[in-house]
Amino acid sequence: MAASPADGGEVRVDVEDGVATVTLDRPPRNALTVGFAEALIATLDDMAGDRRVRAVVLTGTGDTFCAGADLVDGPESIRRLFADDGGDRPGYREPAARVGAAIARLPVPVVAAINGDAAGGGATIPLAADVRFAAEHARFVFPFTRLGLCPEGASTHHLPRLVGPGRAADWLLSGRRVDAAEALASGLVSRVLPADRLLEAALGWARQVATSCSPTAVAATRALLAAAPATPDAAAEAESALIVALAAAPDCPEGVAAFAERRVPRFRPADSVTATP
Repeated sequence: MAASPADGGEVRVDVEDGVATVTLDRPPRNALTVGFAEALIATLDDMAGDRRVRAVVLTGTGDTFCAGADLVDGPESIRRLFADDGGDRPGYREPAARVGAAIARLPVPVVAAINGDAAGGGATIPLAADVRFAAEHARFVFPFTRLGLCPEGASTHHLPRLVGPGRAADWLLSGRRVDAAEALASGLVSRVLPADRLLEAALGWARQVATSCSPTAVAATRALLAAAPATPDAAAEAESALIVALAAAPDCPEGVAAFAERRVPRFRPADSVTATP
């Protein structure tokens, strides 16, 4: 177990059976500060270099996944956050965007186990995950327009891809609450579960990937999905180049042999082959 202290909370990490469980633990609502976001980024970057880790589960403590920006300073809270974070410098990326970029840098899949309300940055950060599960009582809020802001965390890219442009506009323009049932129906989350079964379901999904899938093939597939080719022909071109390279690598015959012999495959770490479309 590892812990990164940040702004009165910590980002806790447990690694078991190839799965890293990353837990936001900043009571009472896991609110984001620059320091807490940077601790999460550092933790995710550590996961990228940890050869034990083949999948990541991102979750929170208590009844809230993440409440977004910490508004403890009152009306000036958000203005101060960006001023203190150097928001006027060239090429600036706000904290939720930086967390999303850290998720994208991982060579392994991330499943977000959204254990409760997710608001603001707490709602945009899970959009960068590969898969999202939610507790039955979870609610999603993208409140930016109600705060005099625009969306962040690359949500204007991620959300239309996940739920369609019309529904994304509905949520982002209105800032209304979205319950778990609507999130499931729209495709924002893959599963909705009772709170006491959520984490185990997410861990079960991650363990399947960690034990049954080639890390190199998973990294290559993530890269293909992230590239999001604009046409079927462009997708076919990228896939064809990668599948030929992967078929010639050792993991493919090992996977076929394991399937035929009905055993667990013995795949290599992902860094032995470059998996970029």
